[in-house]
Amino acid sequence: MTTGQGASKVTLFWPPRARNEEILSGGMAMRMNYSDRGPSPLEPEKPGAAGDRDSTFGWWGAFSIQKFVNQATLYHTHEDATGWLAYLQQFYDRNFWFADGGAQVWAYEETYDNWQDRYGMDAVCAVYHSGHGGMDGNGVFFAPLGAVWDGRSDAISNRMALGNEKVNYVFWSTCDSLKVTGGHSPIRTWAGPNIGFRMIFGFETTSIDSGDYGKKFWEKWRAGQTYCDAWLNASWDIYHGQAPSVAAVGTTQAEAVNRLNTERNFYRDHVPDTWYAWRWYYAREGVREPLTQLPGPQQIVQLAPRDPSAELTALGRQAGFPTAALQEVQVERQGVISATSGDRVISTAPGASRWVKLAEPNHRNTQQLPTDRAIQAARTFAEQYAEGAELVVDSVHDLMQNSGTKDGSEVGRPVSLQTHVTFRQVFDGVPVITPGRGLIRVGLDNDGTVVQSQIATRQATGVTREPSTEVSPPPPKGGKATAAPLERDPRKALDAAQRKLLAELAAVTAGESGQGAAQQRQPEVKDVPGTFEVGYEVEGNEAYPAARKLIEIGQRDSMFRTQRWVVAPLAR
Repeated sequence: MTTGQGASKVTLFWPPRARNEEILSGGMAMRMNYSDRGPSPLEPEKPGAAGDRDSTFGWWGAFSIQKFVNQATLYHTHEDATGWLAYLQQFYDRNFWFADGGAQVWAYEETYDNWQDRYGMDAVCAVYHSGHGGMDGNGVFFAPLGAVWDGRSDAISNRMALGNEKVNYVFWSTCDSLKVTGGHSPIRTWAGPNIGFRMIFGFETTSIDSGDYGKKFWEKWRAGQTYCDAWLNASWDIYHGQAPSVAAVGTTQAEAVNRLNTERNFYRDHVPDTWYAWRWYYAREGVREPLTQLPGPQQIVQLAPRDPSAELTALGRQAGFPTAALQEVQVERQGVISATSGDRVISTAPGASRWVKLAEPNHRNTQQLPTDRAIQAARTFAEQYAEGAELVVDSVHDLMQNSGTKDGSEVGRPVSLQTHVTFRQVFDGVPVITPGRGLIRVGLDNDGTVVQSQIATRQATGVTREPSTEVSPPPPKGGKATAAPLERDPRKALDAAQRKLLAELAAVTAGESGQGAAQQRQPEVKDVPGTFEVGYEVEGNEAYPAARKLIEIGQRDSMFRTQRWVVAPLAR
């Protein structure tokens, strides 16, 4: 159901919203339409009943493994999977969530993957797996599990048969689950196991051990993004050095590509996989040299409190939305506020993350936009939307696409569909380094037209304060005065933070029963090149100096590895 004036419209969510409220935003009356749950991802004719907790409908289920039979422990996969499930369970209960030892081989292979018509990879329309992942040189994917069944503890892609029963959307929140370069492709790995599923989501690269993938996926989707864009952008928020990937299938190339362009609901109907089309983010080049030492005295920057309705109003006016489109907006309890005008969408979400879709990209033009032209066009846009924030160019990356037939008779070549230019917000020359915060990312098609942008800058109040860590305590009675702490060396601070992190990880795994010998060996830890940086971390309404780097953890002789951020505050 829609309402509006002319080309402007506002989508009314199912079920009916709990309450409405009219506020004044930017001198304009704004009607806030509240929804307890937000929009439903079910296909439109199947809205789902509020409060219906039947878990046998076969809509969704999840697996997450932190403690493995014979691999190093992960620490955020349960949070990842439950973050994905949490939004969905507002509509129907999950069929299952198997964690650690509950995730076993039987649930991934044809004989029992719809066990009791309720449990397993093919027992639900959408399934999510979070854990370790790896791919061998032949394009076979391996997912180690939490317990031995039938003498085996790895789910292996060439033993799977997915989509001949229920599953249509397969999410692999693991490393190397959907490789698309170096001779690999979704066809090579997943065409054999695909007996009917529509879309598959994964990674071309190693991925960070984070609990935010599933939660952020729905946050992006609720802002108006397609499944494809939501997966790519959620993963990019966590770390722009990893390469998320998505593939869709169809009877024709056009159908598969259209599924990437438009699919935003879970459909039960299976589709032929004659054609595959896939997209991924690819880092073209870094422009900004990372800062490795703070240039001056350490200060805490005070940030203005957020006003989400004012954020949306300002965004709409900058995007040229008609007044009517901004007078009635949608709000749901997870904190996403959105409005539409024709095909254009604006939204603001937790963390001051705003998103604007301005135009449909011209995908017929596949001539990659040159870097200098992309930066120039993106800078003009970013400065218009920055509201006075100081920006520096950070990096340039491509939205890539390729396609091919299942039988291999036609195989395309990778093309760049969009160029994304990222700008970092700086305070007195020092950049914000928190992933997903303090940035503007501008997406341009190959015509040079801005088609979408993520805006996550914050306004400073103009007030700074001296960090409490720099204050000298009073001298103790009868003792010598204690000197004020010296300025902390970023590398030494990170070394200390890394030792603390590794000690905490070791304490979690120490003495765990039922773990293989690989669990007890000391893992290999190394820095990820190019990730060491000093800047501002944003937390609440403050930005404080900190150092950050990425480390990779894994057994020396294993294909399974993970990455973790190490963050060390330099002043608080």
